[in-house]
Formats: sequence, C-alpha cells, structure tokens
Amino acid sequence: MKQYRILILSVLLAAASIAGGCSKWLDVSPKTQMKEDEQFSSRQGFIDALFGVYQRAAADSLYGNNLSFGMLDVLAGRYENKSGTGNWYSQMAMYNYTYNAGLGVNVEREVAEVWSTAYSCIAQANYILRNVDKGKSILGEQAYQIIKGEALALRAFFHFDLLRLYAPVPNAANNDKPAIPYMDAFTIQPQARQTVGQIITRCEQELLEAEQLLSVHTEIDQIAGNQNSTNPDLFLMYRQNHLNYWAVKALLARLHLYKGDKVNALKYAQEVINSGKFRFMTSATLTSTDPLTENSDLTFTPEHIFSIYASHLKRVADDLFKQSPVNNNEDNRDLYTTQTKVNNMYEASVPGYSTDIRLPIQAKSLWTVVNTLNNLYTKKYHADNQRNVRQRLIPVIRLPEMYYIAAEAAPTPDEGLVFLNAVRSARSLPALATAANLEAEIMKEYRKEFYAEGQLWYYFKRKNTATIPDGVGNPMTEAKYIFPLPLDEIQFGK
Repeated sequence: MKQYRILILSVLLAAASIAGGCSKWLDVSPKTQMKEDEQFSSRQGFIDALFGVYQRAAADSLYGNNLSFGMLDVLAGRYENKSGTGNWYSQMAMYNYTYNAGLGVNVEREVAEVWSTAYSCIAQANYILRNVDKGKSILGEQAYQIIKGEALALRAFFHFDLLRLYAPVPNAANNDKPAIPYMDAFTIQPQARQTVGQIITRCEQELLEAEQLLSVHTEIDQIAGNQNSTNPDLFLMYRQNHLNYWAVKALLARLHLYKGDKVNALKYAQEVINSGKFRFMTSATLTSTDPLTENSDLTFTPEHIFSIYASHLKRVADDLFKQSPVNNNEDNRDLYTTQTKVNNMYEASVPGYSTDIRLPIQAKSLWTVVNTLNNLYTKKYHADNQRNVRQRLIPVIRLPEMYYIAAEAAPTPDEGLVFLNAVRSARSLPALATAANLEAEIMKEYRKEFYAEGQLWYYFKRKNTATIPDGVGNPMTEAKYIFPLPLDEIQFGK
C-alpha cells in the first residue's frame, strides 16, 4: 500500500479538550507529533489515538461528505443538477470514475482519496492495536477491552466499506475474485489483494471479536440537551459517537445481509431493535426543524446507532445545501432536488400518505423550498446554532435500517411486513395490509428514509438494480457499481 509506505510512525493524534460538556469528547484538536512509546505511555494517550481515528473518519473524503450525503448520493441519483459537465459531481453521476479534466473536475482524484483516507484510518487503528496489549496494565481491564474492541471494529468497518465500494458483491460467482488488501498490521510493506470472500470473512471475525470485547460496557450515553452527560468519565461519554457494542451488532447485521446470510442478519438486527437503547423520532418528538434553534434535531439522533461528529459541517452544508445567491440554477456544487421528484418519492398523492413527516408540506419541514425554482434542499445538515451539538452529527447507522434488514431477512413476507410497518408508523404512514409487494416497498423506504445519508447506493448495488430512479447514468452494469483501484495502487501495490 502506497499509503503505508509514506506514513511515518508518528501520526497526528487528537487530544481531548479539558473544556466542559460535549466538547470534551466531540471537540478535539490536533496535537503535535509524538513518538510511539510516549504516545502509549498513559491511558489518555490511547484514548487520544482512538479519538484521532474518528476525527479522520469525519474528513470530507469519507463520512464528512463523500460517503454520506455527497458522492454516494450523487451516484444514487438523489440530486437534480448533475446531468451536465460542469464539475466532478456531474461526471460522478454518470459513473465516469476515471474522468480527469483538471480545474476541479477530477473524479479520479476523489475516488482515490476515499481509498487513501480510509486506509490511513486503518493505519491508525493498527497503530493502536500494535500497542494495546502491551498497555493493558496502564489502561485497566475495562478501558483495555473498549479500546481494543473499538480499534478492531473500526478496522473491520473501514475494510467493509472499501469492499462495498471497490469490489463486486459477495456471492458464489464473486467470492474468489480479487478485492482489496486487508491491512491487519502497521507496516510499510505493500500487501496483496485478498478475495471478496476472504475480506468478508476477516471483517466478520474481527467484528465478532470486537463484540465480545465491547460487551464489557453496553450502555449508550446519548446526546441530550446538547451539552449534558451523566457519565463522569470522559471516555464513556456519548457512546453513539464511538463504534460501540450495539453498532458492532448493527454492522454484523449489515454485513450478513450483504453477503446473503439472512438468518444471521435477522439475528443481529433484532438484537439491536430489542435492546431498548434507541427510539424512533415521531411527529410528536420532532419539536423543531428550525436550524437556528438549540433543540432542532434534523438527523433524528435518538435513532443513531453510530454517528460521526464533524466539526466542519456548517462549512460543507452551507456550500452544498443552501441556495447559492449567484449561481442558483447552474450545475455547480449545490445538491438539490425538485418538489415534483420529492413528492413522487414519498408518494404524496397516494391517499393517506400526505401525513408522512418526511414530506416538505409538513409544518415541521425537513426541507428548504426555493419556490421560484421549484427546488428543494434537505435541512438535515444545516448547522446554524453553535450550541446545538446534534447539528454536527452525521448518521452512519440508524435504527430504521435494522428494521429494513429484519423485514428483508424475516422467514416469511408476513413476518417481514411487521418490521416494515413499524417504521411506517413512526413516520405517520398507514400500515400496509399485505406483504405481496414487500421487496418493492422496502426499496421505497430506503429511498424515503436515507436521503443524503449514502445508504441507498449500497442497497442498489447489493440488489444489482438495473435502473436507478432519477439516475442519469442508466442502464446500470456491474462495472458502474465498482470503483476502480487508484492508479497508485495499481502501480505500486501487489
């Protein structure tokens, strides 16, 4: 791996602030480079190194943009203005992954940066894992298990998403095909690509080990009131922003469904659902959708099983999800859709469906409507109140996905319908009376629920969807669902 060859042993680590409230865990700032033995000479050194992985995961090239509301939802046909040639989003929407015209229109570079940033996160997880067993006496049993468990889970998490992007879907025809390198050590040596089946197996093994380790602490200290935590230990605050015990189970549910193991997908999804740790947002609990208020919660944080804190989110959201005063109808960076497409997506004309809390017509609307252009921007990531910490959380796994996985993996369609109707009820939709079209209804719910969250693309890929609704690059092929390896990897890797 080129990324490993250029990475020196001393890495940029994040130090937790001594300020109060959420900022203790969420607002971290870079620390000067440190030698390895110095870094891991204290409990705080291990915690700082782990925080650094999460901080890196919030980069624009990963979950702070591309792997949430940006690149992946462009691929999924979410946004209206990506049919021209004006920027890299336009070419990405047409699956021109190797396009490079310079002057900011460089899809090839964006695809490569996903790879390199994810492997840099893996490198830091490996850096922790290389030292954590030696530091067990320093950490104490609980902190040791949590830090090792999170580092293992993070390593599997990044590898799994790289697999979902850069390799074909696991199945009998694809399992022996070369996929990506699995980097399980902090090394400067290039590593050979393993097969699709080998990567899935490694991810599952490490998630199972992480699940066992993290069982030492299963509580979720959710963000409530923005600045408050009941836990006096900084490290145990705001567990939704760690790859926690329940997030590992949710990842196992996601992984098993992706590889076609519905029995275990259902098992893990139900364990998360039945945990009682997460709850649906409803029309009653959605108190404000005004981003200027301190109690707005537009990404539905009580549903977050795992989320990334992005301190820079206001900058990105202002750039992408607010109408540009100059170029408000050009093929620029704005990511918007139209009133007509949103109404069609949410089936607003179907009797009884106009009550859906996700619709723009609701009094507490999750959308900004530009009436003169018939355009809509999601408000999910507007971060206009500095004290509202929830406005800087990007969901990576949410509770509805567990219900959708359970619905798809249930032994019978009628049993699956129960799980699907649970989400519909939370969104103020009438229950479906029949499971005759369950699979089509699940796809509709993925489209409705995960707008600007990146998950729809993975659904389309897993299902080998031939025609993406509102897509500009149809018909789909396997090649369009697989990112090409970066040129550096082809040139320098094995």
